[in-house]
Amino acid sequence: MLEPKAGDAKQPRDPNLDGFIKKTGRDAGYRKAAQFLVILGKDEAAKVLRHLAPEEVEGIALEIARIEHIESREAAKILEEFGYIRETRDLIAIGGLEKAKEMLLASLPAEKAERILEKVHREMAPPPFSFLQDIDIHQATAMVREESPPVVSLILAHLEPRLAARIFAVLAADNQREVALRIARMGKVDPEVVRRTEEALRRKVRSQGRVVTQEIDGQEALTRILRFMDPAKEQAVLEGLDPNTAAEIRKQLYTIDMVLRIPDKELQTVLRDYADREIALMLKAVEDPVRERILGSVSERRRDFIRLEMDALGGVRRSEAETAVSDFLGYLQLLEQKGELTIVRENEEYV
Repeated sequence: MLEPKAGDAKQPRDPNLDGFIKKTGRDAGYRKAAQFLVILGKDEAAKVLRHLAPEEVEGIALEIARIEHIESREAAKILEEFGYIRETRDLIAIGGLEKAKEMLLASLPAEKAERILEKVHREMAPPPFSFLQDIDIHQATAMVREESPPVVSLILAHLEPRLAARIFAVLAADNQREVALRIARMGKVDPEVVRRTEEALRRKVRSQGRVVTQEIDGQEALTRILRFMDPAKEQAVLEGLDPNTAAEIRKQLYTIDMVLRIPDKELQTVLRDYADREIALMLKAVEDPVRERILGSVSERRRDFIRLEMDALGGVRRSEAETAVSDFLGYLQLLEQKGELTIVRENEEYV
């Protein structure tokens, strides 16, 4: 049961959304009012909508259609803004087009409700030619540039500006001038012309086959694959790459976290080749799990000496500490390539 806040005698049972919309501004007011009505539920919302102007009902219905859900904490805050209290702990209010339809049919004659729903449907529809944003940029560019300047002008005027700019940039100079002039002079456009042009372009996409691409970090993908390969095969793959690419991938492969995958005895042997001060400097640039692994791989007496060295070093330049880590990783890489060190691959297990 929804109740006005105690001590607020001026608050009516149904809030004056008209006043709230005027106070807040049309778009923000419609959105807030829509959230409030979704929380109220169909029956209570219908009582409110019956008393609003047609323009306000349309604006609120559109915002209800755009709402996905409202969590309990947000619902409590919205109710408080309207001067109501309600238990919202387990409340998740759901909006959407169907919810808008329910409320309109419950509050208005069917004919009026359907007219408003038609407008809401049109507003909710994606912008014309927006499907071009979902296909490969080269395919979109090639298709649009084949069209006549009047058609290109119509398409670019409706596209997201960044995509429109990329397509405009590849037009011939003469076409650029004509298209720019047509767009600048464009006013009202017959929706049927837009619909037919969009459908023709969709047919062209279907006939060509839709090419959908996504951005892939090739080096990162190859690094992930190599982490599951044994060192010999990994080395063979890297040797087949150009030196710069191979060096970048090695940097991603050999990170300080690999000390967590070196057997205890082998890590202890490696650390004997390093002075306490070198280890202390390196530990300045590593996270706790790695620091604990390294310190846990030396004797208690040596651990104390390393900690004393860390205290003695005080604050050091990050670049200096990171250089120490890089040198250590280079040494690990060399030992593994010589077969003197085991770094457990991610597909390997010990029993």
